[in-house]
Amino acid sequence: MFDWQQLAVALIVAAALFYVARRALGRLRSFRRGGPGAASDCATGCGKCGEDGPVAAAPRVVQISRERTPPGRGRT
Repeated sequence: MFDWQQLAVALIVAAALFYVARRALGRLRSFRRGGPGAASDCATGCGKCGEDGPVAAAPRVVQISRERTPPGRGRT
């Protein structure tokens, strides 16, 4: 008969096998589509990559500092 320990071990082993199979399948699929080292569409040099839309302006840098009181004036 199966007791709870054997059932727990069987579930852990099944989960580990599922994890390994999923990682292996993902690895095999990455070879088919070129993987992370594959050339992107912009590597062809056709010049169309920069024509999608207006270029966003760089965000402004705002400095936040404490307000200083001029000399001779006290805080209330």
